[in-house]
Amino acid sequence: MSVALIHYHLRPGGVTRVIEAQSEALSRAGIAHVILSGTAPEGPARLPVTVVPSLDYHKIGEREGADSPQLFRELRQAAGQALNAEPDCWHFHNPTLGKNGGFPGLLASMAGSKTPLALHLHDFAEDGRPENYENLLPHEHLYPLAPQIRYLTVNSRDQAILLSSGVPAEQTMLLPNAVRAPAESPRATRESGDPFVLYPVRGIRRKNLGEFCLLSALAPPGTSFALALAPVNPAWRPIYDQWTQAAKQYHLPVEMGVVGRSSPRDDMDSSYASWLAHSTHLVTTSIAEGFGLSFLEPLAQGRPLLGRNLPEITSHFVPDDVNLGALYQELLIPRTWVSENHLRALLRDHLRHLYHSCGESLPDRIITETLATLDRGRFLDFGNLPEELQLEIFPRALLSPGDLLINDGSSSLPATEWLAEALEQDVLPAAPEALEPYSIAHYAEAHQALYRELTSATPSNPTWLDRRAVLGQFLTPERFHFLRS
Repeated sequence: MSVALIHYHLRPGGVTRVIEAQSEALSRAGIAHVILSGTAPEGPARLPVTVVPSLDYHKIGEREGADSPQLFRELRQAAGQALNAEPDCWHFHNPTLGKNGGFPGLLASMAGSKTPLALHLHDFAEDGRPENYENLLPHEHLYPLAPQIRYLTVNSRDQAILLSSGVPAEQTMLLPNAVRAPAESPRATRESGDPFVLYPVRGIRRKNLGEFCLLSALAPPGTSFALALAPVNPAWRPIYDQWTQAAKQYHLPVEMGVVGRSSPRDDMDSSYASWLAHSTHLVTTSIAEGFGLSFLEPLAQGRPLLGRNLPEITSHFVPDDVNLGALYQELLIPRTWVSENHLRALLRDHLRHLYHSCGESLPDRIITETLATLDRGRFLDFGNLPEELQLEIFPRALLSPGDLLINDGSSSLPATEWLAEALEQDVLPAAPEALEPYSIAHYAEAHQALYRELTSATPSNPTWLDRRAVLGQFLTPERFHFLRS
């Protein structure tokens, strides 16, 4: 058995961590494999990588991307040289994300050749990525269907979306990510007893940086916060820079983009491991996740987690008696702080952009219906406001912190009170049985079963899912979010 794993790049991030775990799992299972990537790995992991530059994200404004037939030839040649034969299965990560214009044609060619394909969907272009989806508009065929093709999802929500779109049940598979603790997860060794809260992510838009900064302003005196990494994509840099400037302007106890730039202490380097070791707590304010490693990894790392919950992701994670941390559903601000007309106008503009990028006309009723989903009575959720409104609200929130509430799903508390209690929590590493379903051993077994199914299937010519069926699952008022439009 041999497999080629394919992704646009191996820059630090969630999918790269998945591929690192995948490579470890395949090695344990004795499955020969090569990773074909548009970039070389940047981390310390030793991986069997062959770089194929045309796999990388295409440049901003470039719709066509790599030439599909040429890319297919390059992949076959690279995999053949690494494995001494063409792989038995091709395993793609996020092939329908719209990051490389050559991928739709590449998938069509591979599906047409009846080769076994595993299409691993961590994210959807249809899910709040209008610029990505715009790149896919010229292509009618995005989702091939055949017995030798499997769609892998990292959560049950995404699997249900595919099933509702018309993907046959036998052609989908739920494949949760592996959760790996660092080799060492020492407790924080700070000179003072004050909390140090690390947001262990890259500062892209859906990570909701405004809310992260607001939490730092609401925290008890002495608490400090840090964001691990700045965004790489130039499109996200202006928003990141806005919040970096706001943190300075309002003298917030926040450092942005610390990993690789500064060290937490004189006797430490600037690595992520150092910042993690220095932390007392981890935080998440993200408004959207694929699998949600940010909720499970703190259990493995022995760090308390606080921040925004995503119930459609976390509700299927672990047994009910395992505490994921101090998590809330909403960070509420008084509705009177926001002009109703301004909010409606911004909503209309965002929806027009979203629908236009998806090649759809905007129904008049959608604006009113979507506005209704934002209604929290006398409040609005700070996390589902556009950055320009978040920035407008910020000075008022600093002057009147007692007006902000945290809704944890069962009750509402003053945000400052809730945060003070959250920072007093402690956590023990998760019981081994709680994370056993996400072990490398389980991951290896799941991959073995997957590839056996694909290679033993009777291949046939592909049919194609109506791409608008998938889009329709996401273009609904209740799924709208300002930070993903």
